[in-house]
Amino acid sequence: MYKEKRNFARLALHAKANIHQNDLTLEGEVENLSMKGVFVTVAKKLDLNDAVSVTIYHTLTPQVLCDLKAKVVRITDKGMGLQFEKTLLD
Repeated sequence: MYKEKRNFARLALHAKANIHQNDLTLEGEVENLSMKGVFVTVAKKLDLNDAVSVTIYHTLTPQVLCDLKAKVVRITDKGMGLQFEKTLLD
């Protein structure tokens, strides 16, 4: 039987995201969000364990929903899973 390893539920969310690493900024789309991380579809991938900051914007307005430090913990053909250093509520 499959046991879910995630500690926090995922929320499907369609929002824009910018991933910043040094002087590089990648634009992407949020596929899902949890208290501790986010999966973002992007054209270019970074490397596992790369430290980044991620800014998530409301789709209909330029309002920032969150701006957090994270690291790359998963890479797929579609995008990257980022784990936040702190939860969304910290």
